[in-house]
Order: sequence, then C-alpha cells, then structure tokens
Amino acid sequence: MRRKPGEVKRAKRVDVDHKGYLIDSDGGESAVRVLDLSADGCRIETEEGVVRIGEHVRLRVGRSGDYPAQVRWALGDEAGLQFTGPAEAPGS
Repeated sequence: MRRKPGEVKRAKRVDVDHKGYLIDSDGGESAVRVLDLSADGCRIETEEGVVRIGEHVRLRVGRSGDYPAQVRWALGDEAGLQFTGPAEAPGS
C-alpha cells in the first residue's frame, strides 16, 4: 500500500498494558503505564506534567533494562516516547 503525500510512515503499534518507571533527565523516577508499543517508541500514561517535550528520558519496564528515549509529545496524562537506542543494562 502506498503512502499519500504528507502521510507519516509509522511502525506497527501493539496495544499493551505494562507498569513501568520513567527516569527523567535529573534522575527522578515516576510510575507510568505503557499503553502501546512499536519498534520506534511507545505511548505512556503518567501523572500530568511530569514530562517535558524534547526531554531525554529512560523507560524501565520489567527486568529488560532501561530504554533511552525522547519525549516527542505530551497531552494531558499521556505522552509519546521515541526510542533513541537499545535497552541499557539495569544500573548502567
């Protein structure tokens, strides 16, 4: 299927419901829920106002390590993260 002019190509998103933590650029942790996931990023639900668009963060879900990401958008209590690299080992 061809994209229309101006249409953004996105990786397939999968609905999920995972608890995790968002580590901000100052090292502060906030509890979040991951609502959907793709190879490129995810949508999270968090306390309103705890993320800043453009901020570099890490997402910790389970024992798979921390995923470096950048906040691409925030609206109400939801935000979109774009992954910026592979998972990093816990504590690195």
